[in-house]
Amino acid sequence: MSQYFPHEQLDVYGVALRFAALGDEFLCSWPSSWAVHDQFCRAVESVVTNLATAARLRATEAGIYSIECSLGSVLECAACLDVACCRHLVDPSRVHSAKVLLQKIARMEVGLRASWDKCVREESAPYAPNSSRYFLHESLDVYQRSLQVHELLNGIWQTDQMRSRHARRVDELTTSLTVNIAEGNGRFSKLEHSKFLGIAEDAGTKLAAYLDLGGPTFRIDVDRVKSCLREVMAMLSGLRTYLDG
Repeated sequence: MSQYFPHEQLDVYGVALRFAALGDEFLCSWPSSWAVHDQFCRAVESVVTNLATAARLRATEAGIYSIECSLGSVLECAACLDVACCRHLVDPSRVHSAKVLLQKIARMEVGLRASWDKCVREESAPYAPNSSRYFLHESLDVYQRSLQVHELLNGIWQTDQMRSRHARRVDELTTSLTVNIAEGNGRFSKLEHSKFLGIAEDAGTKLAAYLDLGGPTFRIDVDRVKSCLREVMAMLSGLRTYLDG
C-alpha cells in the first residue's frame, strides 16, 4: 500500500496505532460514566494525532512541540491505566502488556525528538526496557502518593455512591490529579512541566472541597484521605517552586 503522508513513514506511528487498537478494547469494557474513560480516550487519540502533526512539521519548533505533546499523552495513557487499575476496571496483567507497548512508543518518540534537536538532554534512560518502572513518573513519590489517594477512596466507588454528583466530581478530580502529574513529567520545558503541575494542584484543591461536601455520605475515612492529599499538595508545591525558580 502506498504511503501518502509523512507520518505513515514513521515506525512509531504504526506502534501507536497498535496501542490505539488495544486502547479501544479497554474502552469497550470500561463504563463511560468513569472519568478515566473519557480521559483515556482523548489521550489515546492525542498520541496518534500529534505524531501525525509532528511528522508534517518535522525539525521545527512546532514539530518538536507536537512530538512532546504526543509523548505527554503516552504518559497520560499510562497514568489512566493506573487509575483504571485502582478502579478495578482492568486486570494488572493487561496493564503490563499495554505499558510495554507505551514504553516502546516513548523510547521511539524521545529518539525522534533527539534527532530533530541535537541540543536536547538525553531522556531515553527512563524508558529503557527491563527497568523496574515503565516510566520515570512512576518512581516519583508524589505520583505514588496520588495513587494512594485513589486507593483510600475505594469505599465510594460503589454503584449507589457513584450516583452522587459529589462522588462523580471526586472521580473526575482524582483522575485529573494523577494524569497531570504524569503528563507534566514528560515535558522537556520547565514552563510546560510547571503548567501541568498547576493543573494537578488545582484539581487537588477542588478535590479537598468536594471531600468536605460529600463527607457525610461517603463511606470512607475522609480525614485520612485529606491527610494523604495534603502530602501530595505539599510535594506539588515544592516541585513547582523548584521549576519556577
